Amino acid sequence: MFNEVQLILASPYTRALQTATEIVRRHNRPLQVELGLHEWYPDKSGWQIKSGHQAMAAYDEYTTNHGQASDSQIWNYETSADIRHRVQAVFDKYQHYQCVACVTHSEVMRQFGDWRRIGYCEIKMIQQ
Repeated sequence: MFNEVQLILASPYTRALQTATEIVRRHNRPLQVELGLHEWYPDKSGWQIKSGHQAMAAYDEYTTNHGQASDSQIWNYETSADIRHRVQAVFDKYQHYQCVACVTHSEVMRQFGDWRRIGYCEIKMIQQ
């Protein structure tokens, strides 16, 4: 699978970087860390959420609204469209490559496929 990969993109979050560096070590491919591949933001303002409990409440609202904004929403979460837009901007920078691997987070991955459950360190293929 990794024989075709020319470049590995990774989220800056530690758990993604750990996985990406193992892939680099085993398959000798270049790695590029991209800030835009970070996990879903439960609070776009950066000041509203003060606890893990509130972050979970925001995620519950996000999933209830199917990732969309709502007139009745309490939390200022990142919508599915927001995620897709920021990640696509990263992918667009690398469109001159034929095959790129991306190590990121499940909510980010869900925006590019019809996957309800993504297992820990699971590999998904997408064609762009």
